[in-house]
Parts: sequence; structure tokens; C-alpha cells
Amino acid sequence: MTYDYDVLVIGSGPGGYATALRTSELGLKTAVIEMHDSVGGTCLNRGCIPTKAYLTAAHTLHDAHRANAWGLDISVNGIDMSALKAAKDKSVAGVVKGLSQHMKARSIDVIHGVGSLNKAHIVSVTDGDNTREFSADHVILATGSYASPLPGFEFFRGDNEAISHAIENKQVPILSSDEALDLEQQPQNVVIVGAGAIALEFAQFWNALGTQVTVLLRKDAPLSRWDTHISSTVMRTLKRDGIHFETHSRITAAGEGAVTFTSLNPKNGSEQDKTIPADFVLAAIGHSPNTQAEWFTTAGVALDNHGHVITDDCGRTNLENVWAVGDITHGHMLAHEAFEQALVVSECIAGLQPTPVDSMTIPQVVYGMIDAVSIGYTAKQAEEAGFIDVQETVVPQLSNPRVAMLGSNGTTVIVSAVSNENSERIVIGVHMAGPQASEVAGAAREIIHNRIPLHNAANALFAHPTISESLGESLLKADGRPLNVR
Repeated sequence: MTYDYDVLVIGSGPGGYATALRTSELGLKTAVIEMHDSVGGTCLNRGCIPTKAYLTAAHTLHDAHRANAWGLDISVNGIDMSALKAAKDKSVAGVVKGLSQHMKARSIDVIHGVGSLNKAHIVSVTDGDNTREFSADHVILATGSYASPLPGFEFFRGDNEAISHAIENKQVPILSSDEALDLEQQPQNVVIVGAGAIALEFAQFWNALGTQVTVLLRKDAPLSRWDTHISSTVMRTLKRDGIHFETHSRITAAGEGAVTFTSLNPKNGSEQDKTIPADFVLAAIGHSPNTQAEWFTTAGVALDNHGHVITDDCGRTNLENVWAVGDITHGHMLAHEAFEQALVVSECIAGLQPTPVDSMTIPQVVYGMIDAVSIGYTAKQAEEAGFIDVQETVVPQLSNPRVAMLGSNGTTVIVSAVSNENSERIVIGVHMAGPQASEVAGAAREIIHNRIPLHNAANALFAHPTISESLGESLLKADGRPLNVR
């Protein structure tokens, strides 16, 4: 049978566009279906890129406030939120334009409209009143995810003017990150519900602007599934910077210029209701896979109990020549995991034999005034997984001169165990909190992914003086031969 395309991708986020780029590179005729005007999905338009643009501004403010420590007389005379948003939008537009040009150079067709899988090989695209059908040898599902709402509350949907009106009338709207990214006014008081990357990154951005930020945590610390040394370092640092945390808390009401929440005392089980002023609430409790469309059911796409598309190690679904990548699959909802999935799926389609994605080696990163990174197993997870002779090495970063110059702090945790394959000790987890830790995540990941023996990994040379030396020093200590740390 002759198809319109070799590969047809529904969705142009990181998983979708990366699949399209790789399949076209492998000589396959490829098209991408995108329901929005711009390609790039949540990451480029409403996630990774715009939030990091705002955090770049936050870093500048953070440094300006500390300038007097270096004898520099610098003052911040004001913050033009409209100009700040315009700068963010310009950054996003540049990245999106670059991706569009790259896809065009690879001869990838972009079809605008809402895509739906009719059956294997057949996809419908609806744009307004017009519906067209396209056929493809292979169909890739990459429909992404959406912000999960707070139980018992609905998101306020509206443009910046509507949100501003709601704030002025003390309605305390519940916003997702999508709406929060487009605000054109500086909030005075913000309540954030959540403990992950989105919550902590927005908390640090608004805090740098001078906003009073309160984060409601369901447990006793942010990043509760991470290594406890890292989560406590992050919480301690953000508290020092002025962010307020309420632990064991749940929001119960929002309105009349305030938020009411219940705080649990874990020692005696007593509860206390508290009320604090708020312009709005950012609900940042995670994302859910975008698999609610009726066609997932009618086409027979198999889903798990959480709404994720069920795939094998290569991304194959239960349907013939139908594949899935990105946030709709089980694993971390991260752009770089979607990139790796895209390479695997593309190369499997082309008849190659790529190595399947191992989610345990995917770096989880929170960006901010200090970054937090988690790769591989924590000591507790390693012991539960049955690793032999698990050892945890915890190294504060205060001895690193670059960290000290920045007036910052940090912690690195190395988790190692004895390999069943050759009885050598290998690194199975690296967890970091500190300035620019995200830039070292790639090196740490390769050590774990390639199962490099600890002794060899500790021989890695990092230039002096750099923040990256913290990883090298920590590996040396884990190997029993510390140099510049105790």
C-alpha cells in the first residue's frame, strides 16, 4: 500500500518534533500535526523555555541584591513587568522560530489542526469546519500533558486582563503555570501549592521580584521523593532567601484576598486552620497525560490506570505501527527523556537496534538560585531494589571556592554499590543541590548510564576552579581518597 507519509506525528512537543527530526534525517517522509499556531509544545511555549527566561532575570536580580558584598553600589530602581514579559516572549519566539526553520530544512511538513487516530495508518486532522485524512506507514502519538487541577478547585481561565481584574477584586484566582507565565503585573503575595520543579522555580522567580511567596507542602519538605539531603538543602536555602514553607498543609479555601489552609501537626495529629493574604494561587501539583480524547478509546489505544499509553521498551503501542513518546508514556515528564524516546522510536522504525531508554538514568532537574539534580537511585531506593553493599557519600560544597564566592551552598550525594556483573563498585546515583548543578548533570548521568566503576569515575578531571569540581571531589571521597574535602 502507498501511504501519504512514512511517519506521521501527532503533536510537536519535544517528543514529537525530535521524532520528526530523526525520522526525516533517516530518509523517511515525515509530517507533524500541531493543534496550536506554534510548534514546540508545552516545553518551548509554556514550560521549559519561558520559565528559564524568567529565572535568568531572577538571577540578575539576585546578584544585584548581593552586589554590596563585593563593594559594588548597585540598586534596582524598579521592575517593568510588561517589559520583562516581552523579553520572555522574545526568547520563546526565537527558539520556536529556530525549530520551525530546522523542521523546514529537514523537509518536514507541519499540518495545523487537531489530529486524531482513526485506526492504524489513518489519521484525521480537523481545522475549524474542515477535516482531512492522511495515511502513514507509522503513526507517532505525542500529545503531551496538561496541568493537573487542585482537587476541589477549578483553574481560572482567562487572559491577563481577566486575571488582573480578578486579583483587583480579591477573588484569588487559581492559576496554572500557563496563566502565571503571561502575567503583566508583579504580585504582592502568592501562594503556591506543590513541591516539585514548577512550584520551586516559580517560587524563586517571584521571590527575586520581591513578592511574598508561601509554598504549601503536603509533606515535610519539597522534592519529597528525592534524596533527603538534597531536599533539605534546597528548602534551607530557599528559606534563607525569604520563601516561606508551610509543611503538612492542604488548601481549603481561596477568596476575599486570602487563602485558608489546614496545617497538620504530625507529632500529635492536631490540625490548625490558617489564613494568609494572597493575590492568587499557583497550582503546581504536577501534570497528567493528555489522553482524554475519545479517539484514544475508539482507536483501541491501550492505557494504564493513570492514563499513560502502554508501550514496550521501544515505544510500540498495542496497535500495529503506532508508537508513543513523551509525557503520555510512563516515566518522567521531561523534555530530555522525550528526546531520548524519540531517538529510540525513530531508529526502531528505520530498522536499527537502539538501546531502550532507562528512566532511572534520566536527570531530574530543578532550576533556580541553586539547582537541584537527581539521577539514578537514592540509597533507600537502591537497598529496596536489592543492590549489594550500598554506600552513600554525602559531601557539602562549602569547600568549593566558586560556590563560596557566590555566597551559596550545596550538597552532593554519591550512591554506589557492588556490581553483580564483575564485583566492582559502581556509581548508581548522583544527587546534587548547588549553584549551576544542572550544568554537571550530563557528566553525572554518563557515569551512571555507562556503569563506570567508581574508581575510574573518580579519576575524572574537572578544571580548577569550577563549580563542577564538586562532583569530582565527591567521587574521590566516595572512592576513599578525598583531596580537598574531609
